[in-house]
Amino acid sequence: MNLNLRYHILKLLALLPLLLTMAPAMAQNGNAVYPGETTVLSVEEVPGVTYTWELYNDVEGINLVEVPGNIGAGEAQFVGGNTGATVEVRWLQPGVYFYKVTATDDCSNNLKLGRIEIEESMPVAQFHEPDTICIGDPGHLMMELTGQPPLSVTYTIEFEGVTETFTVEDIDNSTYWLEVLPEQLDQIGNYVFTIISVTDVNGVTNNEPSESVTLTVEPRPITSPIERYNPLSGVE
Repeated sequence: MNLNLRYHILKLLALLPLLLTMAPAMAQNGNAVYPGETTVLSVEEVPGVTYTWELYNDVEGINLVEVPGNIGAGEAQFVGGNTGATVEVRWLQPGVYFYKVTATDDCSNNLKLGRIEIEESMPVAQFHEPDTICIGDPGHLMMELTGQPPLSVTYTIEFEGVTETFTVEDIDNSTYWLEVLPEQLDQIGNYVFTIISVTDVNGVTNNEPSESVTLTVEPRPITSPIERYNPLSGVE
């Protein structure tokens, strides 16, 4: 790198602080970014300077001053173009990426680099509140899921301080109906269901428990025989 170019790079680092702000489509795990979400990249704008952004999926052994961005179309894309002091990037695949902004004025080209990691999407599962059932009937709970199928879900059933753990594997759809046998609901009362982990086909596991739902088991209504009225006997 010649001294003049190095001077301009150092000058850019001093004059154009890079401001990385997160603008995810869904707020998940703080500042973590997942495929499908967006990131706003910004530098402090200087009058008379134009800005061009480029993305890289690998920077090992390449001269970033001369080599243009090498990211694939299926990995990430600029939303609304790659020029300006502020740009927006939508990430499509997990991985480690690098971004470069080149600032150009009448006398020089200056650049600044950055790095960002896009994490594997976390699978999520949640029960819907179930209907009340009578003792001796099976329970049915609808589960909604996100993530790369097939999915594996581990859940617990808690009843009067006793907790049992169960796992359902090979779930291929975003909606799954769980049938709970009467043998598991053999007492009257409230059964609390909680999903404690979800694992997708890539082995990515979400261990954050879901919100709990309650399945209520009630006694069966008592029925009494109906006596037909006999006018001759005077007995109903």
